[in-house]
Amino acid sequence: MTDATPGAPSSTTVRLIPVFEAKPGFEHELARLLNDLQAVSRRDAGCLEYRVFSDSGSPRTFVLYEEWTSIAALDFHNELQHVKDFFAAAEPFLAEDLKVFRPVGR
Repeated sequence: MTDATPGAPSSTTVRLIPVFEAKPGFEHELARLLNDLQAVSRRDAGCLEYRVFSDSGSPRTFVLYEEWTSIAALDFHNELQHVKDFFAAAEPFLAEDLKVFRPVGR
């Protein structure tokens, strides 16, 4: 018997916090692309959570919270065409390179 809750993250769960910074004047375009990516990515195999947030103190900054069942699920997601299309479309709107944080529980 296990104490795991169905649908609950396991010890192999992968969490990411990507941070995007839009060029001045391009925050609406980047927000639209991120919202579209969120809608599609939530349906990807192994996706437990995929949410886009904007920073109330910095309207050009967007933070994602991603949670995947495994590194394999994340790797598979990153190779899907909608992810590649997002990065190609978003690149002209980005002020700097994407930063990705991988939080670990303590």
